[in-house]
Amino acid sequence: MHIASRVLALFLIASFVASPTTLFAEEVVRVIDFPVKGEYTFRNDFHEPRGGGTRLHIGTDIIAAKMTPLVAVVDGIINFVARPQVRWGYEVEIQDSEGYSYDYLHINNDTPGTDDGAGGEVHAYPSGIQRGATVSRGQVIGWVGDSGNAEDTVPHLHFEIRGPNHEVINPYFSLVAASGGKGVSQNAPRPTSVDVTFDERKAGLRYIFTKELSVGAESSEVRQLQMTLRALGHFTHPSDTGYFGEVTASAIRVYQNKKKIPETGKLDAKTRFELNADLGTYDPNVYIPFYSDKEAKAIELQRLLTLIAKLQAQLKALQGVR
Repeated sequence: MHIASRVLALFLIASFVASPTTLFAEEVVRVIDFPVKGEYTFRNDFHEPRGGGTRLHIGTDIIAAKMTPLVAVVDGIINFVARPQVRWGYEVEIQDSEGYSYDYLHINNDTPGTDDGAGGEVHAYPSGIQRGATVSRGQVIGWVGDSGNAEDTVPHLHFEIRGPNHEVINPYFSLVAASGGKGVSQNAPRPTSVDVTFDERKAGLRYIFTKELSVGAESSEVRQLQMTLRALGHFTHPSDTGYFGEVTASAIRVYQNKKKIPETGKLDAKTRFELNADLGTYDPNVYIPFYSDKEAKAIELQRLLTLIAKLQAQLKALQGVR
């Protein structure tokens, strides 16, 4: 069996066999505040087929107007804030004192009143929303949007709950209890073009690690590394924080030992090569370069310059319309 197929099988087994609570512990009710502060509709769309029946939806989509406030459902600590926006959009994860985590996805990325995708973090999160910050139940932590792969759907919050052992919990029952039944509607819009699952985010499967990472780094790429190492069985910390500490370094050393490469505790070139090979993102016949930080910045600069030129051309065309 090809290595990428074996890795895919690993994720499917981990998702649907190793954790029976993923499938059966659906009616757990957590005492929470409702995450959307305003008008909303939602329904029980947990485990609906997605991706042509290849995936299961593991959250609840709450439909609401763009820029409707999102609030902390519990007192807790912010485990993760997506900075910059990741491919599924802006995201905040909160963990409570019992180890349950609450994920908010597709937070706003637009300038208010537009759908320009250029709102930036200032229109995604209020000041002070950062990893490690304490939040209080009912505190505003962001605004409803359609960021990431939700750009072509109605604005909504994709909301997830996971237990202390990362088992998936159907949020619907907790949300019904929190709302008192308000907003429940089987006619709620179905943003079915959103095609992402926790395990897809966790695995990436086509994710390419390109940067050296070591103790002290903090980024979405670190979180992707932690998710991947967890799926491979090496990262056991309760949360994927996006911060590269000694726990992450230790997990990398275990992986390096398994691969019989130097145990540096860093995401160095040899380790990136092995991870990308395991995830199916390296083909010796089609070389995928591993960029230095300097090269990566140059590539990103060129991408932004190209985008600016495109936007300037669009602006010029609009200004020419009277």
